[in-house]
This record gives sequence, C-alpha cells and structure tokens, in this order.
Amino acid sequence: MFERLNKCDHSALAFRISRPLSREEVKTITDELEGTISARGKIRVLIDLQAFPYEHFDGLWEDLKFDVKHARDIERLALVGGGDVVKWSLRIFSLLTFTKCHCFREGQVDEAWDWLTGH
Repeated sequence: MFERLNKCDHSALAFRISRPLSREEVKTITDELEGTISARGKIRVLIDLQAFPYEHFDGLWEDLKFDVKHARDIERLALVGGGDVVKWSLRIFSLLTFTKCHCFREGQVDEAWDWLTGH
C-alpha cells in the first residue's frame, strides 16, 4: 500500500510505502511520475519506505523499466527508512540513473523534503 504525502512543490513528489506494492500499485506511481515529467520536465522524488517496496518480482521489474527510461529525468531522490531496504534500493537506483540520491533515517521525512527541495 502507498499514499501520496501532502507535500507540494512545483516539481517534487512524495510517497509513503507502508507494505509491499503490487505491480499495479507500482504502475500507478510510475504513471504519476511520468505525467509530472511530461508536464514539468525534471522532477525530484521522496519515498518514505516503511516496508519492502515490492510484493513480487513484476513490481520490481515495472520500477526498473521506469528507472532506465527516465534515468535523466529525476534530479534528486530522497529515501527515508531504516535497515537494508533503503540502502539496497538506493544502490540499485544509483546504478541505473544519473540522479543525486540521499538516505535519511526513519522519521526524517521533513529533513528529506528540505534536502529534496533545497530549502
């Protein structure tokens, strides 16, 4: 399950993932990101990972396809969470894109948002 966090900026989006996502949920998020890229150009993304993000391999595959397709469209990625999930996710994302990435500890959503938006 995911929710769109109520943080607004011209080209920044924020999501909280509280349980593993199905392929359809991943597609919903990537469709929103693609729409924002189409409308605004480069974007910045914050993801608060409270759970491993993928229910099955097909969700991961959907995400990886998006990452490769938009390797130059995401300026910054802020990942919030604890444990190896955040580190693992960041390593994979960093290998596939040209995005500036940063990890934040659990509960540091506001700090991550400030870094993401440059405030």
